[in-house]
Parts: sequence; C-alpha cells; structure tokens
Amino acid sequence: MDSGHTSATIFSLTHDLPVPRHPGGESADGLDPAQLALEGQTLDCGIRWIGQSGAHLRIAGTLVEQAPARLEMPGAGPLIGRTLWSEGGDAGLAFDTPVDVLGLVARNLARASAERRRLPRIELRQTVGIHRGSDVEQVRTRDISQGGVGVEARSLAPGEAVRLTFDGLRSLEGHVRWVAGDTAGIVFAEELGWQTLFPWLRGIQQAPPAATGSMDAEGLLLDKLALRLDLPGRVREGPHWWNCRIHALTAHQVEFEARQNFAAGVGLWVALPEIGGGPVRVLAARYGRTLAAFRVPLRDADLRMLTASRRAG
Repeated sequence: MDSGHTSATIFSLTHDLPVPRHPGGESADGLDPAQLALEGQTLDCGIRWIGQSGAHLRIAGTLVEQAPARLEMPGAGPLIGRTLWSEGGDAGLAFDTPVDVLGLVARNLARASAERRRLPRIELRQTVGIHRGSDVEQVRTRDISQGGVGVEARSLAPGEAVRLTFDGLRSLEGHVRWVAGDTAGIVFAEELGWQTLFPWLRGIQQAPPAATGSMDAEGLLLDKLALRLDLPGRVREGPHWWNCRIHALTAHQVEFEARQNFAAGVGLWVALPEIGGGPVRVLAARYGRTLAAFRVPLRDADLRMLTASRRAG
C-alpha cells in the first residue's frame, strides 16, 4: 500500500501457519533474504511471509516435509522449527516457539539508513471504522503499512473518500484505491510515519487478549425497556479513541463492547451514531462489555432517532 524503498516481505501479527498459495506469478524481488539450514545443507531463500508461528519461504528446489530446520536472518538469532510443505519453489516452515515478529522488524529498522527507514507491510486483524458522511461501517483489517490499509469490505467503491478510525490511533483521511471481491485497499491522505505506526503495532502485540466468555442474555443493562441495539460507536478515554458496538441503551445508561478494558469509576466519552454522544462514568465491566451511566441523560428525541437508525440498519 505504500511507495518508496521497503521490504516486500509481509510480517504478520497473527498466529496463523503458512499455507500454500495459488500460483500467480508473484515476484520474489525485494524479499528479505535468509538462509535455511537443513540436515547436511544450507540453502539461500527469500521470506515471502513471516508470522509468530511460521514462515512462507521462496526457495529453489523441493524440501522434505517435517524435517528439522533452522532459519537464519541477518541481524537476528536462528529460528528453529520444521518444514511443513514444499511446492512450486515455495515452502512452509513452522517454528518450535513463537517469534517476536516486531522484534525482527525493529532490527531491520535499526540496520537501515535514516532515509530508507520504513516499515514493511504488517498483517493484522483489527476493527476499523469506515466513515462516509454520517454512515459508519466497522470492518476488519487485513494488513497495514505507512501508506494505507487493506480491509475486508464489500460496500466500497474505487475513488471513494473515507475517514478511518482505528483503536488507539488518531482518525485518518483516505480514499479507496482498489476493490477486489470482499477486500479493498485504502490509501491514507497523509502517510503515517514509522515512529507512529510501530509503537501502535507494539501496543497491539502486547495487549492482553480481549475478555471472552458467556454473557447473560440480558447483558449488563437490565432495564427491560432498554433499546437493544447493534450499532457502531466510538469511546474515548483521555486522548485515545476506541471503536465499540452499542448493545443497549436507556436515557441514563449505555452498554457497549470494545477491545479496551475500562475500570469502574473511569470517566469516558461515548460517541453515538446520529446523536453525537456525551460523557459517561463506568459502572461495571464483564466479558469485554462495559456498562456506563450518562452524566447528562439523553433526550427522548435522541432515543427516537437511535430507534430509527436501528430500523434502517
């Protein structure tokens, strides 16, 4: 998604294992070089994709499956694992222990000169809000770079102007560059510096897993007259914004779901579709859901507007 001199290797923050890809004449130019040490031989290779659990390599010849292997990258310690599959000049490798992918990226940044210091494309699955006027759609990211983001979305059109809201990152303006099936590529109007993008990615990597578990059918907001919703929203804690889903609402309380955990008593600002929103105080949190009380009750007209939004959706 970006221009300039950067690695063509994709670094992934997922826990996926590499799988064979359909042949498409993918170029091997710009891949990070490495060496794969097998029993009795060492082979030069390029890294197409590397994640926490394994790597997809471009390599000459065919490898024996389930063979012990050691992947050696410049400036990094050896990564120990085994071969998974081998076909068409590509091979999959599984690591014995999880790899700090961003640590590998950081080593590459440190080795590059200042004018060539850029992040490669990073594969990750995060919620992003796509804003088009008053319409908001929350989708999943596929990958991100300093110049743009790939998303899973069907409703976008090439050339369309959008505003993007990420968890814990400032909103970004951009436009849709391409659409292919259920995916789209969005270019940022202003490129993100690696000094901004890398700490944000490290925060995602180090964040505790989102709370999961069973949730009572009634949720946290027990008022039987509450509006039961499933609408996109935003919540702010200090300077940081997070995407959320509004699940239930009364004039006095709101229940929402977000990746960020909020402690009881914390003051937040909740942005609601159509009506703006307002300040709240957290009452309780459980299984990733938060119940909060509005400091100023919503008006009846606001509730009617949200009811209309739910019906329109």
